[in-house]
Amino acid sequence: MKVSDQGLAFLAAHEGFVSRGYLDPAGIVTIGYGFTMRSRVFSSWWRQRTGQSLRVGDSLARTDANKLLLKLLEEEYAPPVLRRFHRLSQPQFDACVSVVYNLGAGALGWRWAQALADGLTAKAASLLRKTGTRAGGRVLKGLVRRRAAEARLIETGDYRMSKPPLQSCDDVRQLQRNLQKLSFDPGPLDGICGPMTHAAITAFQKAHPPLVVDGVAGPATMATLKRALETRAGQAFTGAAALLSGGVCVSSGVPSHLAAMATGLVGGLGCGLLVLWLYRGHLLARIPSG
Repeated sequence: MKVSDQGLAFLAAHEGFVSRGYLDPAGIVTIGYGFTMRSRVFSSWWRQRTGQSLRVGDSLARTDANKLLLKLLEEEYAPPVLRRFHRLSQPQFDACVSVVYNLGAGALGWRWAQALADGLTAKAASLLRKTGTRAGGRVLKGLVRRRAAEARLIETGDYRMSKPPLQSCDDVRQLQRNLQKLSFDPGPLDGICGPMTHAAITAFQKAHPPLVVDGVAGPATMATLKRALETRAGQAFTGAAALLSGGVCVSSGVPSHLAAMATGLVGGLGCGLLVLWLYRGHLLARIPSG
């Protein structure tokens, strides 16, 4: 059994094609249809072609990516599915290959796979919807959508994606908020990817090479946007910590020993507040409920 044309389109649509190497949300250099150096087939092909590991900014033609995707599925991702299951319909096989492509062959040892092997299709689909939705310690909407689509494919044979990225108003509105936080004006936060939002995406891409400047918030752009927000949040925290620890200048008219005392008090207060915040859950749990 091989992945069908519908299964190939299903997987490619969820992965999305990116022509230049970028860091995914988990910080792994990625290119093409989610290709990384963790893939035995891809890493071998890439090293033979370039003589080095994949780097951010490296390029890959779509024609090469299409050929590689077929090779990866046939040699690396389909065989574990064939070994794990003896009786699968074509849609179920395609869905399982998609799971392995995204989560690795280890996912075939999880509860959803055991349920499917036991013929409990509905249970397998239900378990799969809750499986492998996190990356970098966070639940990602794209992974939630993918698991839902794979689960539906297993249960009903329906190849449609549950919801293409950035088609819902909430997704677009969140993108607009994030662009605004980074000082790229998307216009009104209306959940509509109109001209101003398109221009803001384009401006963000221009400011973050080697992103392709096309005004489309694809996988590489979304991953870069996420890292930019995390960097901004980290810088804000560092600045606040410096302020609380006495990093501000004390008026030159204050005696040095008093300035040192003030610095110590402010720093101690800052550290105390930080500890209280970090351990707020433990402290609240110790307060009698009444």
